[in-house]
Amino acid sequence: MLWTVDLVEKDIETLVFWTCDEETSPVVFQIGTSDSFSIIGENGAALLSKPNLIHDILTTLERSLNIPVTCKIRLLKTHHDTVELAGWIEKTGVAAKAVHGRKVADRPRGPTQWDGVAEVVSALSILVIANGDVFEYSNLQCIKDARTVMSLQTPQI
Repeated sequence: MLWTVDLVEKDIETLVFWTCDEETSPVVFQIGTSDSFSIIGENGAALLSKPNLIHDILTTLERSLNIPVTCKIRLLKTHHDTVELAGWIEKTGVAAKAVHGRKVADRPRGPTQWDGVAEVVSALSILVIANGDVFEYSNLQCIKDARTVMSLQTPQI
C-alpha cells in the first residue's frame, strides 16, 4: 500500500492526481471542466453572477477549514465589475485570489486580457495569481508587460 490520496477519473480509470501526507510543498488542486457542465450545474463561472452565494461559500470555507482558502474567477463584463467582485471576495478572508484573464464568453481560446488582471492586482492587498496563456517560461513576459507581477505580494500571515 502506498498511503496516497488518489483522484481517479471513473469513466476511463485514469489517475488524475495523487499526493500523500508526507508532501512538504504547498499543494494546489483545481477541479474544473472544459465544457458546459459546471455552468449548467450553476457551478464555476455560473457563480460569477451570484456574488452573495460566492460570499457565503467562501465565508463558510474560511470558517470551517484549517487550511488557506483561495478563489479563482474570470473577468466580468467590465474591469470595474471584476475589481468590485474581487474586492468583495477579498473581504471573506481568502488567502489568495486567482484571476483568469478571459471572460466566460471568450471560451475556449479568446486572448488573455492581462490589463484586466493588472487592475485586480492593483486593487487588492492579498496575493493575486494571474491565470491564462502561460504554457512556458517565456509567456511570463506578457504578464510582466501588463505590470501584473510587480504588484504581486505574499500577504503577511
